Amino acid sequence: MKKPRLLLALACLMALTSLAGAEEWPTRPLRIVVPFPAGGSADVQSRMIADGLAKALGQPVIVDNKPGAGGNIGAAEVARAQADGYTLFMATTGTHASNIHLYKSLPYDPVKDFAPLTLVTVNPQLIVSGTRYRDGTFSDLIAKLKSAGAATNFGSSGIGSATHLAGELFNRESGTTLVHVPYRGQGPALNDLLGGQLDVMFPLVADVFSFVQSGQIHAFAVMGDRRSKALPDIPTTAELGYPRLRMSPIWTALYTNAGTPKPIIDRLNRELVRIISAKTFIDKVEPIGFEVRTTTPEELAAFTASETASWGEIIKALGVHLD
Repeated sequence: MKKPRLLLALACLMALTSLAGAEEWPTRPLRIVVPFPAGGSADVQSRMIADGLAKALGQPVIVDNKPGAGGNIGAAEVARAQADGYTLFMATTGTHASNIHLYKSLPYDPVKDFAPLTLVTVNPQLIVSGTRYRDGTFSDLIAKLKSAGAATNFGSSGIGSATHLAGELFNRESGTTLVHVPYRGQGPALNDLLGGQLDVMFPLVADVFSFVQSGQIHAFAVMGDRRSKALPDIPTTAELGYPRLRMSPIWTALYTNAGTPKPIIDRLNRELVRIISAKTFIDKVEPIGFEVRTTTPEELAAFTASETASWGEIIKALGVHLD
């Protein structure tokens, strides 16, 4: 009887120690790991959130960029961190929904290694053209691209990216034969679209918002179930007669490590939702194409599970793999 009582006593002691640590948290700086280079949309959002979180917690919050391998390098580093609430991760559709289907294996488990905190933003994709095909309707665009055949192309931010998958889906659903031209990032691809070297792209609203507004790029459709708040005059592909030509909006979300004490997760969720829902944050990100959307940890877990299944279906149907 002594051994079971000893184990029970140890378990109670550990629980009390964890609770005491959670009540004192935080006692040192935090960091938000961003799996992409500085200057990108995930980085900009993270820095805005870091400023607000530092004020709320009374500790510095450092943004740590760990780019590479479609976000896998940064995700793997966070997965190995201590489950103490001092390391946060700015996850994306890639790291937590699509990469698991694109790669044979990942150096982390998007579900088992992470604790969800809150969704941050969602951002739909557009179908846009360069100078050669800017005139006419969406039906005209498809007819012209079909007529030109393999002489047409589309650019993406890289093989396996959402902009690549969208182009392959466009070919399948419209009957076109656009040749894929992958780039190392969205910026160079957009430069070639503006310069006339590319015919079509499938960028995020935020990536081309200013170009669409100025008339430099023509947007034909939103690849989603509803119109973009930032570009309400652009119809959806479903409205134009192509209900299967849709992609889930690209999203960002914040996670910490699995096993982090629940009081710390609850505190982080509460502070993060307050920061992200604040008018100051919304007024900076929504006018350029992002849509703010916060959640509870449980809602984010359910959302991610649904997104993982959705992206899996798309990737399997298109037959795209990265290794």
